[in-house]
Amino acid sequence: MRIRKNFERPEGKKSARLVVIASEGRKTEQIYFEAFKEKMEALNVHVVVLNKDEEDNCDPDPVSVYKRLCEFKDHYQIGDDDELWMVIDRDRWHQRNLSYLAQKCHQNSNMNFCVSNPAFELWLMLHLIGVEELSDQEKADITINRKFRKGGDPFLKKKMRELLSAYNESRYDTERLLKEGTISVAIERAAALDVSPEDRWPNTLGTRVYLLAKSILGINW
Repeated sequence: MRIRKNFERPEGKKSARLVVIASEGRKTEQIYFEAFKEKMEALNVHVVVLNKDEEDNCDPDPVSVYKRLCEFKDHYQIGDDDELWMVIDRDRWHQRNLSYLAQKCHQNSNMNFCVSNPAFELWLMLHLIGVEELSDQEKADITINRKFRKGGDPFLKKKMRELLSAYNESRYDTERLLKEGTISVAIERAAALDVSPEDRWPNTLGTRVYLLAKSILGINW
């Protein structure tokens, strides 16, 4: 029988709860969560962001994200209060794929299924403006999140570029997103959008990343 190793936590975090994050995106989510970890990780929480530099299998699809979390769990001892978070987008994937993975996560008490509808950039946007500040046309464009020309960016990426003046999925201003007060506002806005929290993922415009943010901050939910 294979013996799993204890995950080596840093000094001062030896008894901390692990929050392990694997995401679908190649850069955007890793950049955000590394910055979030650096600035806002609770004293009793240690965040581990799995990225392509640490993992061999980094294909940007939901099944590979789930496999990366399973590999981490198979390799390390996981405590009852440790959490594994699967962070994915709704927009590109068939409901059948999402249902399969939601069921897999439900069968594992450590796993959390964290979906943004349509995409992770919605969570980033909520640090800066609320959905109620958008026009009806903008809300419709965000929900569809389509590219307006071949090779162009989806609407949410264009909106983030407008809000931040510059936005690239592999380089953007996390300092502005994570300045004092923006996280609590983003959590409130995302929670207000989560009109059917009993659903396995948001079926309307919304993001469950606010639950992950609360976990990193050490807020009970």
